[in-house]
Amino acid sequence: MTASTMQASRIPLLHAFATVVAVCVSLASARAGDFDKYCDTDGVNVVLYLDVTTPYDEIDRAALVDGVEKIFGALGDGDRFSIRTIEDAFPNSHRLVDACMPFCKSEGFFDDLFSDCTEGVVIEDRRRLQRDIVAQVSRVAAGSRELENSEIVRTLAMSGGEEFRPGQRNVFFIFSDMIENSQYLPGRAFLSRTNRDLVSSLAKDRLVPDFHEATVVVFGVGRKGNPDARDPLEQKKIAKIVDFWDAFFSLAGASMTWQPNLGSLAQLDH
Repeated sequence: MTASTMQASRIPLLHAFATVVAVCVSLASARAGDFDKYCDTDGVNVVLYLDVTTPYDEIDRAALVDGVEKIFGALGDGDRFSIRTIEDAFPNSHRLVDACMPFCKSEGFFDDLFSDCTEGVVIEDRRRLQRDIVAQVSRVAAGSRELENSEIVRTLAMSGGEEFRPGQRNVFFIFSDMIENSQYLPGRAFLSRTNRDLVSSLAKDRLVPDFHEATVVVFGVGRKGNPDARDPLEQKKIAKIVDFWDAFFSLAGASMTWQPNLGSLAQLDH
């Protein structure tokens, strides 16, 4: 086969490949937008930050999936649920889920009469959304591994504006040991510098997000990174970590609580 013949034969294949890619992108976009129509500006904005820089054992994975299912079960009609990762560097953080709880909006008698939104459609969409969420969380938890860095501060600062919804009730859940160890703030400095000095530096560098009147709930503090050693960190280090994040979220305008288990995170007041 000559070079010109080979080139000519490749053209239809390239067109076919481009068509397949376009169709896949289109389907993915449609899937991602399936739940946008259910968003309600009066709903609660619920965001879960999931730290994937520490390996999860079977106990962790089971607790995580169970907790996420409980959070899902606590969502009300039109509430938004977003799950975003905490990675070794803030640009690597990405959303696993961004969807709103399906329900049928009332548009008036005649509009409701001819609406294509039915109870059956809503039930099926809720089931599909729940399956997608559990699958995504299970996949990420199963693939988690010990990474050298964990960039929590800049992940919250850089993505917080994307996730926060002004005018709505905002609830942030964070599943992490909350030990910062990044290029910006190495773990040694995080644990040795005074919290006042650290928070002052973050404010100066504009790394404090605006979480005005948000509720932040954290689970995982005190746990060592090695899943085979489930004994907790020394109390002095735990106190240091807790005090730092208390000051950080207070400056961000949020109220924060610490929970002993992920199941207790699923408390949403509507």
